[in-house]
Formats: sequence, structure tokens, C-alpha cells
Amino acid sequence: MLVFPVKNLFIEGPDCSGKTTLIKKIHKLTDFRWHIADRSQISRKIFAEIYDRSLTYADHLHLEMCDLNNQYIILLPDWNVIKERFKERGDELHTLASLRVVYDKFQETATQLLQCPNVTLFQQSDTDDIAIRAASYFDIIERPVLKELSMNVHDFVKQTRDREALPLQFTIYDDGKFEEADSSILSHPDEGEYYQMIYNSLMNKIKNELAGKNEYNRVESLDSRRFVYTDNTCISFIHANKRDGIIDFNVVIRSSNVRDIFEHDLRFLYFLSSSCYTKLKGTSKMRMRFNFNSAHIV
Repeated sequence: MLVFPVKNLFIEGPDCSGKTTLIKKIHKLTDFRWHIADRSQISRKIFAEIYDRSLTYADHLHLEMCDLNNQYIILLPDWNVIKERFKERGDELHTLASLRVVYDKFQETATQLLQCPNVTLFQQSDTDDIAIRAASYFDIIERPVLKELSMNVHDFVKQTRDREALPLQFTIYDDGKFEEADSSILSHPDEGEYYQMIYNSLMNKIKNELAGKNEYNRVESLDSRRFVYTDNTCISFIHANKRDGIIDFNVVIRSSNVRDIFEHDLRFLYFLSSSCYTKLKGTSKMRMRFNFNSAHIV
């Protein structure tokens, strides 16, 4: 089974929006299934703007969001709900006026980020309902098909200002069954010859290293660090490592047109990872890490 794990689930929103309550309810509902954080770089950026703070590295939010395994919930109930909660509990830092400034900033930010596939907005005030809906949604998110993964990449790039994400990354796992692995991708009408070249290069590299056909005349074991493919084309680096039955399949994509090409690249790389899993006698699972130096729409 293919798994797209949620690395960090960030709960965002203005003060009195219900973040702490929601975190507790999701944890209780899912038995602490996910690592959930109260606030993220979104809040850091918003409060830096409000209080005129200098951010040493202004791209922290960008880099955090460009890891697609990070997921965000933004809570933005009606202002009257926020106001009543503030009146009931008060706040050590805010007045009602300053809280309204924060609320408006989150409204503005939510509008800007809502097109990101890893951002979800909840505007209702019932945290019980939000917890149930969020747990169900992220359970589905973690069990995607390849088409959905490629669409997530496309949708993320589409919402960027220049229709280019620099960088972009995500990680998926498979239990070794590789249900969508299909060798017919090697016969793709446009990319098949390119895929066949990469496939043969990496498979031969593994075969030769295991046979001792290298510059050291040294027979490598299944846990060798030398199972590498490199080139200056779009798929520029692949490295397969085996440790304790887990095979790590690390891919660097120098450049990818995510509208027309990446879905096919993903299907090829998934098939290639399944071949590596078989070749290296995987017994546990495969971890596939995808790193884009430039993901773009042209």
C-alpha cells in the first residue's frame, strides 16, 4: 500500500480561534496519530509584520510549506465568536483592538494560501465537528494514488507567483506490494526511451556492484552505498540504500514540467523503486524521497 505520511500537522489561526481545543480533540480521536503543532511559520510571519520584527531568514515559511508532507489547518471562525471567547477568557497580550488586527491578518493570509493543496481552512466554530472532519480528511490524504500525488504537486506549483516552486519535496512509503507499479511506463510514447535508459543504467549499476565490477574490483553487499544513477538531465540523481530491510529511494529532479511530464515521471520512478526493492531483496518497506530543484508549469 502506498502511504503519504503527514509529517507535521500545524494548527493555525488567531488567538481564541480554538487551536488548543482542536489539538486535544484530534489527539483523543486518533490516539495521537499525528505530530500536531500549535502554530507554524505562518504565525511567525504574521506577527513579524504586525510588530515590525526582522526575520533573519524570510524564506522559512516558504521552505516549510514546500515540504508537501507538512499539512496546515487554519481556523477562522466568525469574528463575533472570537470576540465572545475573548470576553470570557481575556488575554495576557491582546486587547480586543489588537486581536482584531491579528484576525484580519489571518483572513488575508488564508485567502493567499487557500489554493495550496496542503492548507485546509475551517470557518465554523464547532471544534468537535472540525476534529471529526479533519481526522477523516487526513486519513484519506495519507492513502493516495499516484495520480493524486502528481496533482498535489501540480496544484502547489500552480498557486505560486511565477508558477515555479524552488525547491519542492515530498516523501512516500510503500509496504512492498507496489500496487500501481506498471512496467508499461517504459513504453511511454514520448518518455519511454528516456525511462528505459535510466532503468537500464541503475539496474546494471546494482548488478555490477554486486558482482564486483567496479574500480575497486570489490564485491558490494546489499547494503552498499554505491547504488547510484547520475546525469545532467531532468531526473538527475537516484540513490538506493538498504538498511534493516528498509530501502531508501532518494530522487533529485533538476527540472520538472509538472503539468505535462511529472505524472509520467512519478509512475516511472515508482516502478523503478519497485524494481530496486526486488533487486535488493527488500523485506520491510520502501521509502521514496522526491526533491525538486525546480518544479514548474510552462
